[in-house]
Amino acid sequence: MQQSVIPESVLNRLRDKTAATRIAVVGASSDPAKYGNIIVKNLLRQGYTVLPVNPRGGTIEGLPAYSDVSEVPGPVHVLDIVTPPAVTRAFLQRLDPALAGAVWLQDGSFEPEDIPIAKSRFPVVVHDACIMVVTRMV
Repeated sequence: MQQSVIPESVLNRLRDKTAATRIAVVGASSDPAKYGNIIVKNLLRQGYTVLPVNPRGGTIEGLPAYSDVSEVPGPVHVLDIVTPPAVTRAFLQRLDPALAGAVWLQDGSFEPEDIPIAKSRFPVVVHDACIMVVTRMV
């Protein structure tokens, strides 16, 4: 596994730990044992605006969950993906690149062959780095 290089533009955005930084979590979950929930809670505690995305909608950690990224209002600075690789692959192929400033693939959400697909569609792709670890360090 190669180490991801996180662009300075993404790091600068993550240094702004205020509601102005908007992070969508695709694969957000209401199950506290799943990373889709752990990440949502972690980012909320740090001060970011968190936008849960789950096809079932509802609420996650008291936040409205959007059934699709296209329903998320306003800008998405980082789109963090926490879904199984097959779901991630299909999602990346249909996602409008204009909907996210950066796509972040959490470990376990992709296979190595998915990286070139993501990079061919999105200008900024982060992989092989955990958003929870990076946001604690910036």
